[in-house]
Amino acid sequence: MAKNRFSILHTDVLAAFKAMPDNSYHGCLTDPPYGLTTDGGKTGFMGHAWDHGVPPIEVWRELLRVLRPGAHVLAFGGTRTFHRLTCAIEDAGFEVRDCMMWLYGSGYPKSMNVEKSVQKSLEAQLREQGVTGEIRWT
Repeated sequence: MAKNRFSILHTDVLAAFKAMPDNSYHGCLTDPPYGLTTDGGKTGFMGHAWDHGVPPIEVWRELLRVLRPGAHVLAFGGTRTFHRLTCAIEDAGFEVRDCMMWLYGSGYPKSMNVEKSVQKSLEAQLREQGVTGEIRWT
């Protein structure tokens, strides 16, 4: 009969780590709360209390304890709060080596010609000010 190779724990992460033996894991891939607080610290992303802040240093210290020597952590963070996450991880005793970034575009649509858009906007403003005739851009 095959032995179970994984388990899902639905509990507080700090309590789970404290129950684990030292040096028992080869690595950690995590997507912890990003700490995207929107109302002065009461609740986090979309009103969920679990996202009021990034995990504190104590959580990362316990993770360091349960990881084997030389193990790595890959932790996702929010674009506005990744610095808080990184500082907590480093303050817990980890060595921060690299930062991988998920780059994405936002704002202007990809097919928009920004130069033409600015010219069109300026022409509209000039027309409102009474400028008539051909406007040439060089």
